[in-house]
Amino acid sequence: MSQGSPVVGWVGTGRIGLPMARRVLAAGFPLAVWARRREGADALVAGGAAFAVSPAALAKESDIVMTIVGGPADVSALHAAMVPRARPGTVFVEMTTAAPANAVESQALAARFGALALDAPVTGGVAGAERGSLTAFVGGDAPALERARPVLAAFANRIAHCGAAGSGYRMKLVNQTIVAGVLLGLAGGAALARSGGLPAPAVRDALSAGTASGFLFDAYLARMMEGGGGTTFTLAMLRKDLSLAREDAAARACSTRLIDFALAEVDAARLRHGDVAGVQVLGAPGPE
Repeated sequence: MSQGSPVVGWVGTGRIGLPMARRVLAAGFPLAVWARRREGADALVAGGAAFAVSPAALAKESDIVMTIVGGPADVSALHAAMVPRARPGTVFVEMTTAAPANAVESQALAARFGALALDAPVTGGVAGAERGSLTAFVGGDAPALERARPVLAAFANRIAHCGAAGSGYRMKLVNQTIVAGVLLGLAGGAALARSGGLPAPAVRDALSAGTASGFLFDAYLARMMEGGGGTTFTLAMLRKDLSLAREDAAARACSTRLIDFALAEVDAARLRHGDVAGVQVLGAPGPE
């Protein structure tokens, strides 16, 4: 392992991954980054990160490898490319919302090559990534988490160890199931308020300290009532997360009724507004 601060390898420079990586750099960790499109890493390289020519090269030079990518297939492909090239003792910290089976697969692969693997998906959105206030749900062995904790702490102010490999992913799917229910409730409430002539400021002032209040209320009520606003979480992203939650629930003979309803509502919104529309369009009328 490297002397001093561990070298952190980073894959994932999207809306949430980029500000997370910036905070790792700002915390003083040596950072190497790989991206399919070199321009995706330009901001980090300008800030002092090194650019790796391939995922395998990144793994070979890193002590801790952090990934936050699109979905389960991306996780499997990246780990297949990186883990065999890593040095013994390297810790792989996977932060995508993926399937619990991915974590079991990654842990087994890592063990074959003397490495360690954690599933550590995050929640808190782009604003949380920028502020360093994300929550990380971690599955895997406690000693590996202690190795990775200082890096996670650069962007997460809450690090919850949820249990064995896969439990971090599963906790995120529980989170997303609850989030979907709250978003649909907000969408329905916003539609009811609009139809009754209640303006968004009045609804916010009346409800912001009551039982309907909370993080999602603050983030989405005005956008749902007034339309527009920045897109930080898309319908396609929510659908992917709910599909994973449904698969996990069905595999355990758990009721999928709520998830099925949420998926139907998300699909209806996708037909009206498109995959890349923000979740604030849930329940809104379609474009003219």
